[in-house]
Parts: sequence; C-alpha cells; structure tokens
Amino acid sequence: MKFWKRRRRTYIVDESLQYRFLAILFIYCFIITIFILSFLFVPEFIKLNDQSLSLEVRAVAADRILMLHSRVWPAFISLIVILGLHSILLFHRIVGPLYRFRLAFEQIRQGNVSFRVKLRKKDYLHDEEEAFNNMIEGIAAKFKVIKTTSLDSLNSLYDLEKQSSCWTDTDRERLRVHREHLSKLADILENL
Repeated sequence: MKFWKRRRRTYIVDESLQYRFLAILFIYCFIITIFILSFLFVPEFIKLNDQSLSLEVRAVAADRILMLHSRVWPAFISLIVILGLHSILLFHRIVGPLYRFRLAFEQIRQGNVSFRVKLRKKDYLHDEEEAFNNMIEGIAAKFKVIKTTSLDSLNSLYDLEKQSSCWTDTDRERLRVHREHLSKLADILENL
C-alpha cells in the first residue's frame, strides 16, 4: 500500500517530537502553577508563622490555606489534564503533516516525483503542502522535458550514425560513446 494512502490510527506519530512538546507544556504548567500557588499560599503561610499575630488571625490563615488546598489543587490538576489531552490533539495536527513530509522526502530521494502530499482538512501546514506539491510538479515537468529531449537526442544520434559511411573510426567511436551516454541518461529518466 502506498504511504500516502495509509491512514494513521494513533495520535502519537513521532514519539520523540510529540513527547518533547508535551514535556515542554507540562514544564510551563508546572512553572505557572508554582507562581500562582506562591501568590495564593505564601501570604497565608507568612500570617500563619507570624507569632506576633493573634491566634484568631492565624486560625483564619490556616482555614484559608485548607480552603485553597481543597479548591485549587483539583482545579489545577483538571486544567493540566485537559491541556495535556488538547495538546496531544494539537501536536498531532502539526506532527502528522511533518511525518507525511518526511515520507515524501524519502520518495524524492528514491526518485519518485509522481506523487503529491495530501494533508487532512484539520491539519496545519496547508500552505507548505501547496508549496511542496507545486515544487514537485515543477520538478516532474522538468524531468519530462529532460526525458523527451534525451530521447530526441538519442534518435537524432541514431540518424547521424546511419549516415556515417564517410566517418573515420575515431568519429564512429565518439558517436558510440555519445550514444552510450545518452542511452544511460534515457534509462535513468525512464525509471523516474
């Protein structure tokens, strides 16, 4: 089955890249959490540890800390889980096209210029898809011109060789070498 016809059934296409993105996201979430929690909890902990304040003020600070713990942690954990799941979907829309481009690069390396990259509707990088396909069309058109020109050159060389009754052996040898080079070129272009 050709690579561009296969359908991926998983959201993890490139583990190292997607897991790196996810790790960066979790690091950002951790840093944001530390900052927000420090602004919420540190003033209350300062009040709680200040021995010059009355017991009632310190008790209110302790109640606020407990109340914040009961409300903030579930919200932060839920937010991080939701952001993580959404990020996997979002990263898939970026990494999936990159995966398809890598497969396309491999096809080009093998000399196949008869395919086109097709991305899913919700994927990102559609401008790059169009530019890539335009580039492949340009390359394919140039290969077609080169192929036609090489075949025309080979045919004209055959015609020239037929009229070579007055040529010297050196001239015939040069024509033979030239024909071999053109034949190799035509064979290479036939396989593209």
